[in-house]
Amino acid sequence: MENYELHFTVPSPGGHKTFVDFSPTGRFLVVGEQDSSSLHILDRRAGFHPTLSASTRAKPTAVVWETYATFYVGLSNGEFVHYRIDLGDKKLVEGISNHHFRGAFPITAMAIDVESKRMVLSVGPGIYALRRFRATSESRLSMNWGS
Repeated sequence: MENYELHFTVPSPGGHKTFVDFSPTGRFLVVGEQDSSSLHILDRRAGFHPTLSASTRAKPTAVVWETYATFYVGLSNGEFVHYRIDLGDKKLVEGISNHHFRGAFPITAMAIDVESKRMVLSVGPGIYALRRFRATSESRLSMNWGS
């Protein structure tokens, strides 16, 4: 890895990882755990040790951060779920979930444009653009770039 050198290792919260991703500020690292269908939040202030965790309905397959403490997780069954980090109560709060794409295909990639309130998902052979409405974190399909 050109221009990178090993600085330290991060304690692994489990077995097979499906993703790791830093929050926009770099404080949190979310880890998707395929073996136990769970999420782990590692906090830089705690030496990147697992701080919070939650079980998911299906295997987590993709993640995208909305803010420094909120994110969406795509699942192997086509659903995606909104989560919020609550350090005060020391828990990962599950918010609204979207079942529009539930089926045979997993969500394999996610991107979000916070300013336009638009999220794009890759589900099976299609790419879907959704637009967030109200303050509920619910999303509605606005475009389909499927093949």
